[in-house]
Amino acid sequence: MGDAAVKRDTIAARRAAGIPQERARRRQLIVEAAIRVVEEHGTIAGLGAVADRAGLPRPHVYRHFASKDDLDQAVARHAARLLSAWIRPSLSAPGAPPQVVHGVIDRVLSWAVEHPNLYRFRARLRTAQAVPELTEAAIATLRAAGYQARLPAYVVASIVGLVDAGIIWWFDHQDEVGRSRLTDWLAAQVWRVVAEMAE
Repeated sequence: MGDAAVKRDTIAARRAAGIPQERARRRQLIVEAAIRVVEEHGTIAGLGAVADRAGLPRPHVYRHFASKDDLDQAVARHAARLLSAWIRPSLSAPGAPPQVVHGVIDRVLSWAVEHPNLYRFRARLRTAQAVPELTEAAIATLRAAGYQARLPAYVVASIVGLVDAGIIWWFDHQDEVGRSRLTDWLAAQVWRVVAEMAE
């Protein structure tokens, strides 16, 4: 490819990057590439690996994200959306509230086991994206069971932090506590907090 062709390609890429739909598509491509890199290499994956996986020169990543932190936040939000979609069916499952809580915890843990690096990454950046949805689902479940539910967002955020901390600890101590025991314990602790708020 001659210099003129390279220049035309660069100009065309810059123009295309200015179109909102194309910018959104490129951002999503980069986020998905970053997710695959985090899944494979963990939370220490560098920007160069992300750019390579996306098939873009490294400087092009900075056209779509202000910094590595900006990209990290986008990846964490996307991971939170994936986890939310995974657990959503269990949020409205039939059963008494303690059983529903147990099912949600079990579902979270199953996703974490399938995506340990991405789970750690999402938890490390503490995205609160799922808090409103979890709050709404918990209140609906409690009201359907006859409880007067009041669950402030800070309580739900604290529960998410408890579950994250327990699962991340367990990743490094699986020989000490089995998965079902961890699920039972986390579900019991979460239900204690929720039940106190729902009296």
